Amino acid sequence: MAQSIITFPSVYHAFRAKKILTDHGIGVELIPIPRELSASCEGLAACMDETYTLQAVEILETKQVVMLQKGIKCRID
Repeated sequence: MAQSIITFPSVYHAFRAKKILTDHGIGVELIPIPRELSASCEGLAACMDETYTLQAVEILETKQVVMLQKGIKCRID
């Protein structure tokens, strides 16, 4: 199953996004931002099945959740 992530500028936005998306029936796991996307390795990203990415971005935009990178494909080992 292909996964994608959405990154956030702060932990606050990541936790808020997880709650909102979970309330909308989208399964989300918060993970550290992958090293390839952030040299400092700080922050959290929402990881989800890529089929939900567009829907998740639209929901989060509606709720005014700040996102940095939207729908980056990734492989979670």
